[in-house]
Amino acid sequence: MIKLFGFTLLRNGVKFDYSFRESFHSLCKLSINTYIALDPGEDDSLREVEKIKGMQIIPSNWDMSLKKGLVLSVETNKALEALRADHGCDDSAWGIYLQADEVLHAEDFDILKRDLELASQSGCDALSFRYLHFWQTHNHIAISKRWYPHEIRAIKLNSPIESWGDAQGFRNYKKIYYTEARIFHYGHVREASSYTEKMRAMGKLYHEESEQEKRFEKGLKSSKKNKCTLYFGTHPPEMKERILRMGDVWELPEKNEIAIVGNKEKYSAKLLSNINAKKIHWYESLKDVPNEFKNEAIILEPNFFERVFKNKKKCLTKMDSPLAQEWTPDFKLVMALSSYKVGFKSGDFST
Repeated sequence: MIKLFGFTLLRNGVKFDYSFRESFHSLCKLSINTYIALDPGEDDSLREVEKIKGMQIIPSNWDMSLKKGLVLSVETNKALEALRADHGCDDSAWGIYLQADEVLHAEDFDILKRDLELASQSGCDALSFRYLHFWQTHNHIAISKRWYPHEIRAIKLNSPIESWGDAQGFRNYKKIYYTEARIFHYGHVREASSYTEKMRAMGKLYHEESEQEKRFEKGLKSSKKNKCTLYFGTHPPEMKERILRMGDVWELPEKNEIAIVGNKEKYSAKLLSNINAKKIHWYESLKDVPNEFKNEAIILEPNFFERVFKNKKKCLTKMDSPLAQEWTPDFKLVMALSSYKVGFKSGDFST
């Protein structure tokens, strides 16, 4: 049986309004305990982390002279080394890594536990997760080519795997298992003043002082070209208070009646039961839809005629990155209904 431990890093989480409390609570729900390389920084991050049960603090001080984001992998590896010192000889032990703006969804815990077992049985030593990158609001996902569609976030501890570069991923793995469990990345959704301050601070980790302002302005300009799509699926339960505080949608109001053109059998019963509508009518084709529903009908796979002459939206099937794999049928349905502003019931994921 897999033994799962967490590891992470943090500095100035309060000052820069990171969703670190939500991140670490989600990680502690799943792991035996979580190792954190923590720089006390310039705020109350240490005190806040101490309130979270299951966190094992590794005191640290970031080397701010390092550039290109290298300090992030250095600190990640400090937490990983401490974890390995305690559990690295256990062949059943895995470590799951989250950055302070990444959150796991309890909805995916069963998938994740199953896939960790399958990964171990098939000789894999790394697990790659799907990514949802939220942009500016909790109801928009960035899907353009610059955004990574999946990344390694769980590794076998009895291995030479280590974080590298700016800690986006890991290296020295032998074989990757791809899971449909998701990482909810909220790094670009926070109070405006904190976001600007955070982006300037991040620039200091990557660039020399003479380059920082120019890089910051360039980043602002390129971000305006970011391609996004609506998302009204569920969020990790830890995020509810934060999402509501920022004035974003936690759960769309229940629809009275909707008509969907598509094959109902493609989707899980659990997902279908969570569509937030009192009545849901399924039809095989648009011609079968009664006149009163035709204009508002949701066509999951519209043909050319329906897109051009009926103004029906072509539903997304994956992110734009050439590395992206197609979403599952269930997630395609989530994104299709989101584009028509039909949401899902958040459910009860308390443990």
